[in-house]
Amino acid sequence: MFMSIRSYRVRPDQRDEVVRRVDDGWADQLKKQSGFVAYYVVASGPEELVSMTACLSEEALKRVVEASAEWVGGHLMDLDVTLTEEREGRVETHVG
Repeated sequence: MFMSIRSYRVRPDQRDEVVRRVDDGWADQLKKQSGFVAYYVVASGPEELVSMTACLSEEALKRVVEASAEWVGGHLMDLDVTLTEEREGRVETHVG
């Protein structure tokens, strides 16, 4: 399994709207992606959201991350959302 972790800076007054749009618009599309396993968004601070995406293979993760970037570009550009950090790698331990 492979995972992408991305941190975003958001305005505090827009954080809930970003999450709503992800839930209403992206979540269903994400579930249909081949190799998709799980997706989480964590409100790690008043001005930060962290997304975690897990996929079965590195190739699937690359496709999902690319599709996610396209979705963000098309659906969140009117909000103040800035990607501040991204990491990807193989999951070494998983409990769940």
